[in-house]
Amino acid sequence: MDTNTLLNKVAKVPVILSLFLITIGIGGCGSSEPVTGTTLSQEQQNIRNELFQEVDSKLETLKSLDASVLSPSNYETGMEHYRMAEQHLIRNRGVDRIESALQQAMSAFNRAEETSNLAEVTFRSAIEARNSALDAKAPVFSSENWLRAESQFRTAAESLEAGNVNRARNQAQTAESQFRAVELEAIKANFLDDARESLRLAEAEQAQRNAPKTFAKAKAEIEMVEQMLSEDRYDTQEAGRLAELAAYRASHVRYLHREITRLRSENATFEDLFLKAEEPLDRIAETMEVEVRFDSGFDAPAEAIIEAVTARLADKDNRIGAAQEQIRNLRMENESQASRLREQQSEISMLRSQIDAKGDLAALLEVQRKRDEAIQNVRNLIPPNDGDVFLDGNNILIRLHGLTFPVGQSTIEPKFFDLLRRVQDAIRLFPDGRIAIEGHTDSSGSLELNQRLSEERADAVAQYIRANIGTEFPLRSMGFGPERPVASNETEVGRARNRRIDVVITPAWAD
Repeated sequence: MDTNTLLNKVAKVPVILSLFLITIGIGGCGSSEPVTGTTLSQEQQNIRNELFQEVDSKLETLKSLDASVLSPSNYETGMEHYRMAEQHLIRNRGVDRIESALQQAMSAFNRAEETSNLAEVTFRSAIEARNSALDAKAPVFSSENWLRAESQFRTAAESLEAGNVNRARNQAQTAESQFRAVELEAIKANFLDDARESLRLAEAEQAQRNAPKTFAKAKAEIEMVEQMLSEDRYDTQEAGRLAELAAYRASHVRYLHREITRLRSENATFEDLFLKAEEPLDRIAETMEVEVRFDSGFDAPAEAIIEAVTARLADKDNRIGAAQEQIRNLRMENESQASRLREQQSEISMLRSQIDAKGDLAALLEVQRKRDEAIQNVRNLIPPNDGDVFLDGNNILIRLHGLTFPVGQSTIEPKFFDLLRRVQDAIRLFPDGRIAIEGHTDSSGSLELNQRLSEERADAVAQYIRANIGTEFPLRSMGFGPERPVASNETEVGRARNRRIDVVITPAWAD
């Protein structure tokens, strides 16, 4: 059963839904913020900051203790006085009245804290059972029984608040049993609701008349899952697999029933059935370019198709092996290029020193030549269809127009790993350089969203490179949103060009 179906089911009992939301912390009391939603004046806010601080701190403590559950009466009494203090503040009824209400709230909250600490010891097993039932989403899957268990637990908590420890302990034991039972019921429902519903629909359609064997298998599998979970509710791997199979089987029953009913209404013959069964294998064989014959049954065609698939997989494995070997060779070549470039960078640095000292024009031309050669080495690593490599001042800029992201996301898809590996190889050519990863977007959507998206995408690329490059580099990431377009945002082509990642390399010799 999907989430929407579950919520629709629970929506039929709004009291149950409200209780569940309170239980998991979505609604209800316990917030230290004003519950009225009224905007306070600066003077009122100053008074609140001064007078409510201690009580707000106590409320945070009670929240961590789950005091609204373990000491409900004291907690609710405290909240009534707390809200009264807020009303006094909002209506400017004077500091004395506010302080009086807060003192009464604090007194009730202190009792709630004391009782909650005692409950944690006295109700330890019942609390664990309740938490387990919550983890199993019992308020959703077994709402009525959950309410009964909650009511019993509140009764125990109120007995403890009244000082009757023995009665409270006995009542908590009853609540524990109810929570354990409702947990198991919820676990079973979580695994089996889909299968049970499909089987119920099949039975309503009287599908078992046309598909009795499949119906019986589905029913037996559901019963087996229930037995497995009853024996060990936390060993769910095999139970989950069998529950999925039961759901499929129950759905299959309905399909078989509909098809058999249709064939009967059309007065179909056994020949019609066999010919219909041959059609899927025929289509597969045609796609695989395999010739099949059915004059000896289905086994021979199936074997021929399996052999063709096996042969294609083997061929694919061979091509993958050849591609991997090519990648290894390219990496060795890149390492060699990196070594040569490091030598060139050393020469460039030396020539730059000569230029600074003597203004030697010949040395300047040599620096230019070496820089052009370094650029070419980077271009050799980045295919033109994946990115452009050019000089931006003294920086080398790799514009990765071949790297794209899903709409509104910053997830790097596996198909781009090879391109990012080439970027890493390019970065390795400049071991003493500085690297910046820049994210850019088009102008569609809000400025705030585009800014955040550009930062997240740049950070995702930076994190991927850090995790795989194997060497420490001065690497930083930043996002510019739509601020730096390289094309018009009026056309789809232009917007696509503006959605990009730029890798900016500042070589050591550029400084």
